[in-house]
Amino acid sequence: MSMASFPHYQRPCGWPENAALQAIHPSLVGAQQFDWVVVGAGYTGISIARRLARQCPGDRIALLEAEQVASGSPGRNSGFVLDTVLKAPSDTAAAALHPHYQAALQELRMLAEGTVFSYLPEYIFKAAATDRGEQALTQMQHFLQRSGQSSRWLSREQLQGITGSGYYRAGLQLSGNALVNPAQLVQKLAAGLPDNVTLFEHSPAISLQRSGAGWQVQTLLGQVTAPRVMLANNAFIKGLGVGRSRSVTIYTYAGITGKLSAGERQQVMSQGQWGLLPAHRLGSTFRTTQDGRLLVRGLYGYEQEGGERIACVLQASLHQRFPDLDSAQQLEQWWGGTTSLTANGAPVWGQVSNGLFVSAGCNGVGIVKGWFLGRALADLACGKPAADIPALLGRAGWMPPEPLRRLGFLAVSGVEKHLAGAEI
Repeated sequence: MSMASFPHYQRPCGWPENAALQAIHPSLVGAQQFDWVVVGAGYTGISIARRLARQCPGDRIALLEAEQVASGSPGRNSGFVLDTVLKAPSDTAAAALHPHYQAALQELRMLAEGTVFSYLPEYIFKAAATDRGEQALTQMQHFLQRSGQSSRWLSREQLQGITGSGYYRAGLQLSGNALVNPAQLVQKLAAGLPDNVTLFEHSPAISLQRSGAGWQVQTLLGQVTAPRVMLANNAFIKGLGVGRSRSVTIYTYAGITGKLSAGERQQVMSQGQWGLLPAHRLGSTFRTTQDGRLLVRGLYGYEQEGGERIACVLQASLHQRFPDLDSAQQLEQWWGGTTSLTANGAPVWGQVSNGLFVSAGCNGVGIVKGWFLGRALADLACGKPAADIPALLGRAGWMPPEPLRRLGFLAVSGVEKHLAGAEI
């Protein structure tokens, strides 16, 4: 199976603000030299670049983005900015990780300067529509308690009051989190880069190879050499020869409605914005947006983007929750995005060769996590005290080669879909 080193999405991202995206930074042209090259201008890549600029203020840092900033995966997600640790190798690790996530979210809020984050009421919760899902919520509540994280149980009636839908049986409210337009957030972060960081758009890394004592990254129109390279292109590291036995590329999908009418907004958002994460990992995610829309996210595609049937499945999930909401009967836009999964949920992170570092395998819900991992990787590369990521999040497990890997993924996902049932 060929492995792409940068995305080729079939459809543009449907966040309304993305419609007019234009590149405002030049492409990398010709042969250039820098002290550092960071591949990928998403949350992790920008975090790395900012931290390198602070730790090494005299160094020149190149930040390569394959498309326009925000048009790729970082701008295609659902916009959940979570400092809640939902998974960790142990309760102790989760307790130690939580302050790092809280600090990362605080920094993101500061950098966004109040233009992206809302200060209105927001409810972010996991919700269950089945017995199995409710059992999973109970287990999650116990995990959060053991790791010192707060949560609040929500009844069916409370959920219906928040969402306007009677579909769910119970929920678990997660505190200290936020909802954003992810495209606006990553654009804001990219606009505030330090002076010694040069951002190149439409400059995908198509190959990576040794060059003397350093590395050479080839792009479509040029090449850049540097002693140290930081890979933060998540699902596409395999196309550059890194992490092939540790991660798979997964496509997920989102759809968004048109703006709800005033009456519909009163039904769905009477208590403020909300974001709903499914009790089962293959379930459907839902949220409202600041401009009064509903977004649905679900489905997984293995290593390639799916076709038109995706919209039908997303629409069906939305209709099941909101059958009497006229504006929810048609998606205005839908799109795909990528993430990188590992066998055990731990990241592919650290130094993989002399002068070559990587942070990938985010396994979803990656805004805060990616920001934290980027800072830690930059500290490690600069020889500064760094968070012990293997202790906090584990090490990515080995995966079998193809075709066994694909067959295993399809078998497991088939079973999980059956178990998820009405959570989809």
